[in-house]
Amino acid sequence: MNNIEVAQEGLKRGKQWQQNGIRAFEDERWNDVVFSYEMAVEQSLKAVLILFGIEYPKIHNISNPYLKMNKTNIPKWFVNNMDFHAKILKILVKLRNKAAYGYIDGLTKDDFKEDAIEFQDSVTKIITDCETLIKDFSKKI
Repeated sequence: MNNIEVAQEGLKRGKQWQQNGIRAFEDERWNDVVFSYEMAVEQSLKAVLILFGIEYPKIHNISNPYLKMNKTNIPKWFVNNMDFHAKILKILVKLRNKAAYGYIDGLTKDDFKEDAIEFQDSVTKIITDCETLIKDFSKKI
């Protein structure tokens, strides 16, 4: 598989996590929504790194290598959104651990309702941006 094919598979995985978030939203499992949102954004941004052949650390917050990418071959519209993408990822990574293990600190699923609602549109935008970029590059081959 080449980088575009692997990036497409990575994006597909990101969209699956988004779908998990949508289902959790419907079920009002707010903590699962937040967890799924983080994974959706993480996988989508990693797909972009893969597209450009960039190795990334096997951690959740890959915002540093993402922002340090050589932007020469990246369309300006995407570059203009990269700070936003990284900002949302950083926030979701912090929320993710609480969403997964918050019960230890007495948090309930309802403690994540506002976050689940707040980040819904941002996650969709990030995935759409990544999908558009990957599709555009796949057409060039």
